[in-house]
Amino acid sequence: MVKHDPLDMRLSREYCRIVLGMDKLYREGHGSTNEASFDREGLVPINLTDETPHLYESWEQVRQDLIGLRKRYLAVENELRRNYMQQQIGSLLALAEWCSGRDIPFREKVRGFLYVNENPVPRSERSRLHQKLDDLLSWRGFRGSLQEKVAAWEEARRVPHDELESVVKELLDQAKEQVVRHLFPQMADIEVTPEIVHGVPYQAYCDYVNSKMYLNGDLSYTYEALRHLVTHECFPGHTTHMRIRELGVKAGTLPLDAGLVITNTASSPVFEGIADNGMRFIQWGTTPDDEIYEVYQQIRSISGLNAAHMIHAEHKTLEEARAFLREFAFGQESWIASRLRFITHSLRAPFIYSYWRGNEAVHEAYRRVPKEERTQFYQFLYANMLSADTVKQYG
Repeated sequence: MVKHDPLDMRLSREYCRIVLGMDKLYREGHGSTNEASFDREGLVPINLTDETPHLYESWEQVRQDLIGLRKRYLAVENELRRNYMQQQIGSLLALAEWCSGRDIPFREKVRGFLYVNENPVPRSERSRLHQKLDDLLSWRGFRGSLQEKVAAWEEARRVPHDELESVVKELLDQAKEQVVRHLFPQMADIEVTPEIVHGVPYQAYCDYVNSKMYLNGDLSYTYEALRHLVTHECFPGHTTHMRIRELGVKAGTLPLDAGLVITNTASSPVFEGIADNGMRFIQWGTTPDDEIYEVYQQIRSISGLNAAHMIHAEHKTLEEARAFLREFAFGQESWIASRLRFITHSLRAPFIYSYWRGNEAVHEAYRRVPKEERTQFYQFLYANMLSADTVKQYG
């Protein structure tokens, strides 16, 4: 775990006040969109601090405070924190520019907000994943075109709608048991309640503050998809991640910025990358159907990134993006509609990159760690604020 010097701890308090002030200014100046769930989140979906926001009248005031804070962070002793906060505050500066009304090209937003590779995933990689999925489905005995094989596999593994809530509850219990056994015993007293919701622009959502996991009841799910969503949203994903951070903030061992979740910053890819690697962390994903779904999920994750690039950078039509999601990711119309609602939202569109780029960054760091160091790595990963670049500084 990183040792935080007194300057780091003081600056994190100032950082939180600035960020909460940004959130307040954003909420006051941006009208409601057609997505109520995203509007409720603002720039700061989770705030586990008691800090009072700075009061700002303009985004230029925000910018000046961020520039000053960024310079002061250069004096922090630990290089991991220095590097991370330089990128994180850089993200906030880019976000403030956009919030002020500046028209920033989409690729610049992705790079400036998230500090990740802004390019779409190339055709060669997409073709490789299709071939891998085709081989796995053939080995399982499915026949026909790849699209026919996927449809048949999904039908064979589909969980009936009236069983979704009970299956998710059972999976939550099983996943938590694995987390307590292999990662964090302090999660033993945490309970999460599943709830089916409708009309939302996501598959599933972690409501950490209210200890709930929402599942989009307008979509259909295989058993393996539900396993992935449970690990992503709760154990060992977002619920676990936020609990470890909250405990550290309360104990005074972590700086206050660990108590905030901020949309579209350098911290976002690792936040999502931890969640998307959850199956690996708790040693799930061992069956042939899990292996099929892992490749399928990678295809789905890439498809959202590429579709966002098509719409916002290449200026393709929604119909062209819809066709891509249907052909590359085998998307059903309800899932495609949900994806398009996400990637056409003004604030959320760049965020779609967090999933695949975060998955890449965390998995690259994870696979370099010897098995005997995994416990140490998990402590590093969950108890530090990290970017896609600084997660590579482990060890």
